[in-house]
Amino acid sequence: MTKQDVYVESNTAQSLAAQASSRGKTLYSFTNEVLDVALRVLGQGGNENEIFPAWKTSRVSKDIEGAPFLPGSLIWKMVERLYRSDPEWLLGEWAEAGRRLGERLRVLHPTLEDLQAGLSGLQSLIAERKIEVQRKPGGKDRAGIRLRVVTDLTPELAACGERFLEGLLSAYAFQVTETQAKNGTIEIAAVYRPQRPDEHAEAGTESRTHPRVSNPPRLRNQKGAPSNP
Repeated sequence: MTKQDVYVESNTAQSLAAQASSRGKTLYSFTNEVLDVALRVLGQGGNENEIFPAWKTSRVSKDIEGAPFLPGSLIWKMVERLYRSDPEWLLGEWAEAGRRLGERLRVLHPTLEDLQAGLSGLQSLIAERKIEVQRKPGGKDRAGIRLRVVTDLTPELAACGERFLEGLLSAYAFQVTETQAKNGTIEIAAVYRPQRPDEHAEAGTESRTHPRVSNPPRLRNQKGAPSNP
């Protein structure tokens, strides 16, 4: 096979050399391995913009012991059925799942600004169509945000998504002050409240306590009439 010189940016060449060295491989063999993987993705109809997000989603999923290859429709059907029998427990579990994911994401994205910029690299659990984050200036411990997420979820699923986001925000030291989920749109207002050293022990207990549910939405049957749990 005829060899051909391929020119790359100096920063890319330095990164390739550093990665090859850390793995005990030659620059030639390592570069060919990387290119081979990328070309296999492209050859099966993918594009270069999918490679990093796919890896990132897979890694985070493993870190939180997520279950891959589950159809979204199956998850939502299970959620709606559980909602009929125990909405308080279910919403609490979604809040806890959001907190666990938030703690992992905070390692990759230390601030909410970092997280917002990196959202495109993650496959969402709430199937959002649009996300808006508005900063609200305040004092040292009173700076806040208003989060608005537009989805196509049912009221019951949007309520779960709302609790999921509340849990995620808590991992970033934001305390929710106001929430609303209506017509598939989730709106959350929260203030920044960094945890003080003397609160750590108490927080460990609180994080395992499910939040109280206030007037959860009721499921409806196909004709639109409320269904009894």
